[in-house]
This record gives sequence, structure tokens and C-alpha cells, in this order.
Amino acid sequence: MRLRFAWRSAARRLLPLALLAALVLAGAPSLGQNAASGDSAAIEAAKVALDRIENTLGRGELSAKQLGDLRAALAETRDALRAKLEDLEPRMAEAEERLKQLGPPPPKDAPAEPAALAAEREDLSRAFSALDGAVKQSRLLLVRSDQLAERITARRHALYAREILERSPSVLDLSFWHEAVGALPEEFGKLGTVVSAWSAAADEKGRAHVAAALVCIAGLLLAARLIRRWWRRRYANGVASDTRFAKARKGLWVFISVAAPAPIVTAAALQVLDLFGLWTPQIEEIAAGLVAGVAVAAFGRGAALGLFAPERPERRLLAMDHKAAVCLAEHLVWSARIFGAAIVLQIVHKAVVTPLVLTIATNALFALAIAALLVHLIFRLRRLEEELDGATTAAPWVRLLGWVIVATLAAALVTGYAGLAAFIALRTVVAAALGCALYIWLVAADALFTEALSPETPRGRAIAANLGIPPRNAGLIGTLLSAAIRIVLVVLVVAVIVGPWEASTADLFESVQSMPLGFKIGEINVSFRGLLSAILALIVVLVATRIAQRWLEVRFLPQTTLEPSLQLSIVTIFGYLGIITAVALALGALGIDLQKIALVAGALSVGIGFGLQSIVSNFVSGLILLAERPIRVGDSIVVKGEEGWVRRIRVRATEIETFERASVIIPNSELITGLVKNWTHANTMGRVIIKVGVSYDSDPDQVRELLEKIANDHPQVVQSPPPRAFLLGFGDSALEFDLRCVVANVEHGLAVRSDLHFAILKAFREAGIEIPFPQCDVRVREAQTEARSGPPARRSGANAS
Repeated sequence: MRLRFAWRSAARRLLPLALLAALVLAGAPSLGQNAASGDSAAIEAAKVALDRIENTLGRGELSAKQLGDLRAALAETRDALRAKLEDLEPRMAEAEERLKQLGPPPPKDAPAEPAALAAEREDLSRAFSALDGAVKQSRLLLVRSDQLAERITARRHALYAREILERSPSVLDLSFWHEAVGALPEEFGKLGTVVSAWSAAADEKGRAHVAAALVCIAGLLLAARLIRRWWRRRYANGVASDTRFAKARKGLWVFISVAAPAPIVTAAALQVLDLFGLWTPQIEEIAAGLVAGVAVAAFGRGAALGLFAPERPERRLLAMDHKAAVCLAEHLVWSARIFGAAIVLQIVHKAVVTPLVLTIATNALFALAIAALLVHLIFRLRRLEEELDGATTAAPWVRLLGWVIVATLAAALVTGYAGLAAFIALRTVVAAALGCALYIWLVAADALFTEALSPETPRGRAIAANLGIPPRNAGLIGTLLSAAIRIVLVVLVVAVIVGPWEASTADLFESVQSMPLGFKIGEINVSFRGLLSAILALIVVLVATRIAQRWLEVRFLPQTTLEPSLQLSIVTIFGYLGIITAVALALGALGIDLQKIALVAGALSVGIGFGLQSIVSNFVSGLILLAERPIRVGDSIVVKGEEGWVRRIRVRATEIETFERASVIIPNSELITGLVKNWTHANTMGRVIIKVGVSYDSDPDQVRELLEKIANDHPQVVQSPPPRAFLLGFGDSALEFDLRCVVANVEHGLAVRSDLHFAILKAFREAGIEIPFPQCDVRVREAQTEARSGPPARRSGANAS
């Protein structure tokens, strides 16, 4: 019985192995082969999808909807390829690691390895080759999908740009307005049909269904009102203090409480209708436009109230006149409302498929309304300045920019570019609203992290104690976080203003580039777009560099433990790097490659060899001074007979302020190649030597003790090394002593010398020690006297001092 049980147990254990061996010998596909076939199928499906998208793109003109569908299909294919790569790459890495562990096969003249080991290596090699091929193929298809995405984006942008730059009737053409008015009955009729279809759909659901939806919407509105009232009472009313942080916090709360509720409630109400099935496709499209319009209007109103605070001047973030703030806020609110209304009208035109003339008329009316608001704002600000006796209510460039925008809108509307005029007006309103919101967020972020984490406030010290770091480091962390958040906010806002909304500002540049505008310098073709891009890149990078330098110099570096001279070196070198980057980007935008830059550099080297040697030498010397730092800002130096303090190290020369408060400009090359005495290179200590003469009747030991005691008693004299008095010589009329001591700060050397002179004079008088005058004996010979003045006269020796 036991033997039979053992045989059955062995059979059960060996049966799976036997079946597996039979499958292998029969050539059945392994699990790795099944996986490889699955990978190949997925990759092939992605390839077919990309081929289909590329073939569709190769056709003629495609509408915006067709391009959007292609983009959606391409996004699905790219996601599938990325997922497949995430699955393939770890498997390939595992197979490669196993092959490395097995090592290479033995050479031919070496003993053969076991058959199982050879079979395992062969299987792993086959699997690795299949996975490697699949990974490469997937990456290739992913690159192809990226290229197709760029093509689709370019097509969509070009299509929208053509629509913007498409000619339309001028606003001065009365027949155009007559045609637009004549098309209104047709649109009203189609809109009535849409509403009737919506009413019929509601009737099908029943009155109870509609009543339940209305009750839900009413409850939603009541809850929103209560929440808004609580929010305003808790966060948005009053200012706890006049600090910058308190004003920024209240402004931010007001912005959120005004901008968020209306679009959220509108979207929620429409979602309730959707849940109850009270929807038609056209009404759904119009509802989406309504939500967008309400969001835009609410955002503009929130930005205006949060920044300008027309109702509560005590929490206003900007220092400006109250009437000017109210004027700016009102105009921004109305601009946002007009923009929101234009969005809703355009969505309605699209949903009911109205004649094209109404779309053009809506664009023209929107641009005209924005231009009228700008003109009214400019004249209103001007009248306010007259009422305030010439006090400025806004920066002069604001009014100049307003007139430029108005002139551009008027020119576009008169010449028949209503789409372009609407595009410019749209970007103007969005830039104004986002600019106000950005200012609120920037001030709030800066106040939060710099004031809340400041080591000078109790809150900052408490946070630092909780984090277990010194308060100074907490302030430094707050400054860095504030800068990082503000940079992110600025980048996001700029991306929204000039970024793609079916078309970006770059699309217009591409359209303008196709015009025959530009010029040629030698072999370099400079296009209109390239020139504008180079100027823009140069200005933006230089301004950004200057702002970053100012932030480093004023905000960040003073909170570090770096020396002031090293801080200035960092700021200066950062400025040089910014200038180099700006020039490189500008040259790249002009299409000048490195070879052409090398030619220009070669030409400049000839000029340098003839007349710019000293300038280049001073520039390089300035870089050496900043990097090696043998002379730093704040050092006391003596160079070419001039002594003073280093105040600034510039590109060409270094500025020294003498003790007479005169500025001496010394070329940097003189400081590198010449002899310079630096009193404070290693430290600020300096030696003071005072020479004293006493009469021969004085006790030298007493004199030495008095001198050393006087030096030790002075607070500016250091004790290591200690002051010492030395008897250095026997003069004609006095014993010559030197008192030598070291002061903590060489800047106080003159004051210490004066104090020691007063103390020595007082101590010697009290001790009865005489400081003799220089004496000499003068004798007049008799022979010379007789020859000059007659009878001889005897004169006694006289003392002269």
C-alpha cells in the first residue's frame, strides 16, 4: 500500500514536467512567445492607427472638428504606446540582467557547458532580442506620433490664423450691417426651434421630473447664497491690520469669493438638468458657452474688486487715488462682461448654425465695445488728473498702450479684419484681467512666505522652532519659496495670455512671415518674424536678468551668511551670464549659426588687436577680480598713491572712495598687473605705530609700562597679539620709543591713534615725564663777525627749537 502511494505521488509530481517537455519537443509556443505575439499585435495596431491618421492628414482641407477628432485619436494611440513601453522596458531590463548573470558562451576549444544552461541562454537571448525590437519599434512609433501631433497642431493653428486674417466687410460698409440685421430673424427662428425641441424633451419627461429638477436647482442656489454669506463674513470683510500680509489675504479672499461661486453654481445647475435628462445636444452646447461666459465675467469682476477694492480703500493693494481705482475697476468689470456676452453669442451662432455675417458682426461689435471702453477710460483718467492738480492716476505708458490698442482695433475694423480686431480685443481683456489676478496672487505669495516666515515676527520664530531650524534659515526658505511660486505664476499667466487657444500668437507671426518682408545681410536672411523674435528675446531676457539680479541683491543674498563682496560678485557674474544668454538667443532667433558667429568673432578679433586691447584687458581683469577676489567691495586699499575703500567693481574699472569722499576710477588692469596694498584682504585688523620721545632723565621701564597700559585700556586694541612698547634709539634730545598695537578694525585706526595720543600726553604729565623739544647749539665765529660788522662782539650760545 505504501509503495503504491509513493508511485502515485511521484507520478503526480512528474506529470507536469513531462507535459512541459512534450510541449517543448513538439514545438508548442512558450509563454514568452505568447507575450511576444501580444506585443507585436499591440504595436501593429498602433502602427495601423498612425497610418490611418497620417493618410487623413494627407488629404485636402480639414475642418477644425475633423482635426480635433484626429488629435483625440492620436492621443489614445500615444497613451497606448506609452503604456506598452512602460510594460516592455522593465521586461527587457530583466532579460538583460539574466543574460549578464549567465555570461557569454564558452569558446569552442573550452569544455562544453551543460545543455540546460545553453538552452536557457538561447531562450533568454531570443526573448531579449524580441523585447529589444519591440521597444525600438514602440519608441519609433512614439516619435512618429509626436511628429503627427505637431502637424495636427500646426494645421489647427494655421486654420484659425487664416480665419483671423480673413478679409471681411468694413464696419463703415452700411450694406454689411443691413445684411446682418436681415439675418437676425433667421437666427431667432432657429433658436426658437431649438427651444421648442428642448421644451418637447422636457414634456416627455413629465412635469414631476421638471419640478424635481427645479427644486434641486433652487436648493442649490440657496446653499450657494448661504455659503457665500458665511465666506464673506468669515474671510472677506474687514482688515485685521494694516500689514501687507493682511491686505493681500483679504484681497485674495475677495477675488476667490467673487470669481468662483457664479460659474460653479451655473455649472452645477446645468449638471442637475443633465442628470434629470432635460437636455438636447444643441442646448448642451449653448449651456457650455453660458458657463464659459459667466466664468469670464465673474473672473474679471473678482480681479477688479480684489485688486482695486473700490468699496474698501483701506485694504487696497495699490497706492493710488480712490476715484482712479474705482474707474479702473468699473472698466475692467464691464470689459469682462462684454467678453462673456460675446462668448455666449458666438456659441449660440455655432449651435443654431446661423449665417456667417452674424459671426462677423459679433466680432466687430465686440472689438468696437472694447475700443470704446478704452477711449472712455483714457479720457476719464485724464479728467481725474486735472481734478487732482496734475497728480498721475496711472503710468504714462498705460495711456500710450491704450491708444495703440485703440488705433490697431480701429485700423483692423476699417480695413475689414473683424476677426483680427476681435482677437486683439480678446487678448487685451484677458491680459488685463489675468494681470490684476496675477498681482493679487504675487503679493499674497510674497507676503505669506516672507512675512509669515520672517525671523523678526513671532509667527516666523514659532514656525522655525517647530521645524527645528534657525529663524534666519526659515526666512531664507520663505524667500526661496516665494520666488519659486511667483515664477510659476508668472509663467502660467504668460502662457495663458500668449499661448494657444486654438491659435497662439506665434501663428500670427507665421502668417506674417509668409509675407515678403525681410532683408539680407551677406548670406544671412533676416525675416520680419526673426527680427521681432530676436528683439523680444533680447528684451525679455535682459529684463528678467535685471529683475533676478535685483532680487538676489536685495532679497535673497542679504539673508545668507555670505560676505557682501561675494554677494556682489555673484550678482555681477549672474548679470554677465544673462547678457550672454540674451545675445545668444537673439542671434539664434536671427538664424545666425555658430560658424557665422565664429566669422564675426574673427572680424572682431582684428579690431581687438588694433584698438580694443585695453578694453578687453580691463574686462578680463574685472572677471579675475570677481572670481579670484584679491580685492573685494569694502576693502581698504592703496593703489597708485590713492588710498580708500572699494565701492564697486564694474566691467571696465573699479570705483574707490577716498577718505575725502572723492571717487577715484581705476582701470581693472591696474589692479591685476600693478602693486596694490590691501589693508583688509585677510581680515579687518591693522597695526598702529606711535612714536614717542622722552627726556634722558626719565625711567625707561616706567615709560614702557605706561605706554603698554594705555594701549591695553583702549577698547579698540586687541589683546592678541598684545601691545608692545620698544626703545628703538637714542636721539639727539630724547629717548625714542615705539608703541605698536593692533586694532580690530583698520577703519578706526585714525581714531585709535588720536585717542592714544591724548592718553599718552595726559599720563606723562601726571607721571612727570618730560617730552623734550629738539635742541641744538648755535655758535658764531668772531672772525666772520668782525669781517662783516666791525668790532668783535661776544655772543653766548642760544637754544633754538
